Amino acid sequence: MEEIVTSDLGRFGARERAIVVELLQAWNRDGLPADFEGPSEGWEVRPMFNTHSGYVFLDNGEGCQTAVMEDGKLVSFYCLGYGGIEGTLAELKEEFARDGENWHSEDVERFNDIENFWIQNFWQENA
Repeated sequence: MEEIVTSDLGRFGARERAIVVELLQAWNRDGLPADFEGPSEGWEVRPMFNTHSGYVFLDNGEGCQTAVMEDGKLVSFYCLGYGGIEGTLAELKEEFARDGENWHSEDVERFNDIENFWIQNFWQENA
């Protein structure tokens, strides 16, 4: 049985390899997202390709974190554990504005933790 998600560059097409180049250029230019644990924390970072969805992203293996391109930058891609709601912070904010009153309290708490991390990170960087 063929794996749905792979890091085998031989299974990446030209489009997917071009996205890998964008991911690596963004990493070189701006670094990994502040909440993404990479090599300095002992995690292996690798490009991944979901052959069913077409998504190409970076992940840190057993660290279970994912980084994707959004507006020319690498950003973390989150999964809220209770309801399985997924997206970047910007996507989660949109989803929360649309349907947050129906989210489970555990997902709301996790979303708030993510949002608060980025608020604190912004103020530390801009102080």
